[in-house]
Amino acid sequence: NKLKKGKSLFRWLNASRNAELVVVFGEDLAAITGLTLAFVFLLLADITGLTIYDAIGSICIGIILIIVSLFVATRIKSLLIGRSADPEITAKIESFISSHEGIEKLFNAITLQLGPDIMLAAKIKLNSSLSVDEGVQQINLLEEAIRKEFPEVRWSFIEPDNKD
Repeated sequence: NKLKKGKSLFRWLNASRNAELVVVFGEDLAAITGLTLAFVFLLLADITGLTIYDAIGSICIGIILIIVSLFVATRIKSLLIGRSADPEITAKIESFISSHEGIEKLFNAITLQLGPDIMLAAKIKLNSSLSVDEGVQQINLLEEAIRKEFPEVRWSFIEPDNKD
């Protein structure tokens, strides 16, 4: 699908910035694996008459739940606390800002991934021929254009400056 972009499932899960998809995948994986293990070990217990298989199955299911919960917790932690957006998206945003009318130079752009949304802080140098009102208008137009081009950018903070 569009989100996966030819990546393996593990790489996609590792790179995903969507917490809900990671959690649902982890829950479903644990459920399917747990049900399969329960079926196999209960069947073994029934066929052999040894209840130890039931206990082994329960332990295996517990281990699977621990592994999946640790994986989900480590993946979600960075999304809850926040981390930079995907480098590819950040590069596109930087290129977009640099090419915008009225922007002489992009000093830096910092992105923060907050769940599926992105917060952007950028420091720019406006064209020196612009008046203050025109500069404010250019920044407002830039913010609007960013939201239109990158709907995942929910918040943008543009700081005009004349040096880095």
